[in-house]
Amino acid sequence: MKGLALRFGVTRRTIHYTIKREKDRRRDTGIRTAAASVTVTPDEMDAFDLAISKHGFGSRADALRALIQATNGIFVPDDHLSGELAGFRAALNRVGNNITQIARRMNEAKKRGMPAPWSDRQYEEIRALAGLILEMGDQADLLIKRRKDAMTVTVNEVLREFALGT
Repeated sequence: MKGLALRFGVTRRTIHYTIKREKDRRRDTGIRTAAASVTVTPDEMDAFDLAISKHGFGSRADALRALIQATNGIFVPDDHLSGELAGFRAALNRVGNNITQIARRMNEAKKRGMPAPWSDRQYEEIRALAGLILEMGDQADLLIKRRKDAMTVTVNEVLREFALGT
């Protein structure tokens, strides 16, 4: 800035404010100076092209611009999902500790040449525990799929609004 100020016979502050004013003008007039680039698979691109054609966008750039402009309403933290996943994580930690205890007891019994140190009732509890782990995994998967479906609906609504010019 010092070199420009000397060259044009003005203060550095004048150069600073001139640059700032130009940046503001470009922003306010919608002059696009930043670019976004992403690499996707051919299947992902085909799916995107299909989605934007359903909503009447003439180009990928227009659809991406609409999505970028609408990100404040789409990409927000999901407190419910975070809370549910935190609960799953805590439960799985407890289950993991129990499994560690079971494995230790089995190893100790094996080293001593003894049968498994639990009764048939305890064995059924272990089976139930394993079932619980599988069920929790299924529930987490379902939770994530539902969230993805909700995001898809939200994105489709945003695309539809921008395509209609609302």
